[in-house]
Order: sequence, then structure tokens, then C-alpha cells
Amino acid sequence: MRAPEARPVEANCPGFSGADLANLVNEAAIAAVRAGRHVLRPVDFDDARDRILLGRRDGSNVLLPDEKYAVAVHEAGHALVAVYAEKAEPVAKVTILPAGQTLGVTEQLPVVERHLYGEDYLHDALAVYLGGRASELLVLGQGSTGASNDLSRATELATKMVREFGLSARVGPVSYPTGGSVFLGEGGSAFSSRPFAEQTQAAIDGEVAELLRRAERDATEKLEMHHDVLDALIARLVALETVDGPEVYELAGRPLPQDPAWQSALQPPSLRHTGSPPGERRGTTRPAP
Repeated sequence: MRAPEARPVEANCPGFSGADLANLVNEAAIAAVRAGRHVLRPVDFDDARDRILLGRRDGSNVLLPDEKYAVAVHEAGHALVAVYAEKAEPVAKVTILPAGQTLGVTEQLPVVERHLYGEDYLHDALAVYLGGRASELLVLGQGSTGASNDLSRATELATKMVREFGLSARVGPVSYPTGGSVFLGEGGSAFSSRPFAEQTQAAIDGEVAELLRRAERDATEKLEMHHDVLDALIARLVALETVDGPEVYELAGRPLPQDPAWQSALQPPSLRHTGSPPGERRGTTRPAP
């Protein structure tokens, strides 16, 4: 029987295969050895997971003060929109420590392994994607290149909602498969062999844009309603660099998700260090060169 204070590794790694978990344990063992310990701790698995998903942390990769504040604004927006959204996955951790190509990360851990996604869940997911940009516009008065990956993923999801899932009243209950050359299969351009007319493409584009605008409005409204909480979380991130999920929920005045498996996956703050952040991750990214 598992000890009460232990947390299941698999609860922190939704979607990991057996090989991924083996790699995780190996990386955790390396982290423990580097720390001079013979026993693995939860923090070792946390660091290992971050290294696998985000890449190695580079000590020379230090943000400028204004960049650090901007990343804190961005990640605080993601986190609070997720906390206040009814169907979003719970927030497990927020960090502004750069790793790999990410400048900061908001980590969400699914309560359960989902196989179907309702329309309300997808709308909340879009709002969380755009929460970082909404926070930048609200606090800084302008957007930044840090939202490029968020916008890409949100656009991809919104396009699927319209083209594949039949969730647009204007386009209707139809599904248009991804295009591609008839000679290259799926290897060609998505626009090289479209199975619909130009007018349909214009309707799809309009619906996708409306979904994203609606999501941004939703995110902005949540942040405006809780501007004081947003400011407090930004200040906490600038000071500590990493804030755990329970602290975010406490700041927001929201109860923790009651699912025991999710709570067991949270590392107690006393074991958390400020050098680290799978599930779903929303982050500030460097723009591609």
C-alpha cells in the first residue's frame, strides 16, 4: 500500500508511455545523484519531467528585469483564467524560470484522462490559451512575441472546432478533412486540394476568428474582474519565480479540486524548490528566428 505522503509518478505524467516513464525515472535518478542523495524524492521526478518536456535549464539564460516582469504578467494570466474557468484543467504550478525554448510555463494537470471533450471544455481551453496575451494587454498595454505559440495552438484548436467537430452554427454540422495533394497523401499543403469552395473557406476563417475573439474577451473579463488577484500573483512570481497550484488557488480565493488523485500529484510546498515546472502547458515562448 502506498504511503500517504507519496504521490504516484504517473499522476504527474498524463500521456506518458512506458518508455517515457522509464526515461523519467532515469532522469530523476541522475538528479538525485547530482544532489548527493541515494533516495529519490518527489522533487527529483519534478525536475526530470521538466527536463524531458522543456529541455535543460541554462544558468546563463537570465531574463532582463523588464522581461522577467513581462513573463510573470503572461503566466499569471494563463494561470488565473484556468483557475476561474469552470471546465479548465487544474493549475499545478506556474514558473517564470526559462528552460529550453520556453521563458515561463503554466502547468495544468488533468484530473482524469479524458476521451471526449465537450464544447464548453474547448471554449475554456481557448480562453486559457489566450489568457497570457489578455494579461499583457491589460497590464502592459500591449502584446508581445511571447504569445506566438499560444496563438498557434489556439488557432489550430479553433480551426478543428469549425472544420472537423461541427461546432459552428454558421458552417454547420459538416467535417472538412485536412487538404493535401492527391499524389502526396497528407504530405502536401493543407490548401493544395481543398474539398470545399472559396466561400466556405471564408466562412471558416470568419468563424475561427470569432471563436478566438470570444475566447480573448472571456479571458479579459475574468482578469478584469480579479485584477487585484492578478497583481498579487504577478508580484509573487517576480519574487519567488515559481508558485505552486495550491498557492494560486489560495490567492484566487478558489477551492482546490477535490479529486484525491489530483491532490496526491501535488508536491507539498515544503518540498518545492525555486529551481523548477505536463499535462497541458501554456507558456511564454521565444519567437522563431
